[in-house]
Amino acid sequence: MKKVLVFLSMIAFMVITVAPVNAQVANGSDKVTLNASDLTPAQLVKIEADKKIAQANAQIEELQKKIDTYGKWVGVGGEIGTAVKEGLTAVVDVADKFGKTDVGHFTMVMIAWKVIGKDIVKIVLGLFFFCVLTLVIVKVYRRVVMARKVLVENPGFLKYPKKYEVIESKLDGEESIWMTIILLLVFLLGVWITYGIMF
Repeated sequence: MKKVLVFLSMIAFMVITVAPVNAQVANGSDKVTLNASDLTPAQLVKIEADKKIAQANAQIEELQKKIDTYGKWVGVGGEIGTAVKEGLTAVVDVADKFGKTDVGHFTMVMIAWKVIGKDIVKIVLGLFFFCVLTLVIVKVYRRVVMARKVLVENPGFLKYPKKYEVIESKLDGEESIWMTIILLLVFLLGVWITYGIMF
């Protein structure tokens, strides 16, 4: 019986010492590598849970770093916004006070002239040119192409009958058509020149 107990003890000792033979201890570290088949289901569940907890902790640390970075950015953005607001408030206050003085009014007129003065001059000159051109073309058309009435006899202020004479155009039908076309082309050329002056 003693021999059987010694034999069983040796087998148990070998099982205990042989099972860790597959385990490898890294160079002085606390890590041990085991086969999953050597572990109990409870130990496997615990190891999986520990892995998930470690991954969750790593994600939490990463999110915390991002939150800290974003917090710093928000702080800097708030400071910049406050500085810009105060600077613009100061500029508006000074400009408002300056604008109410006579020198401020003169300065604003000079700035407006500098910004839009040339445009205003061009628009005024263009409109003047267009009006003069239109009046000249209408006057030439009425005198040369159209028949017109001329006052021949005026008996006095508010006295009637006044006598008029109709003066026919010296141009015949075809010549009056050509003169009308020429005047129309001159008018269109004047519109194009006016556009060039204004813009």
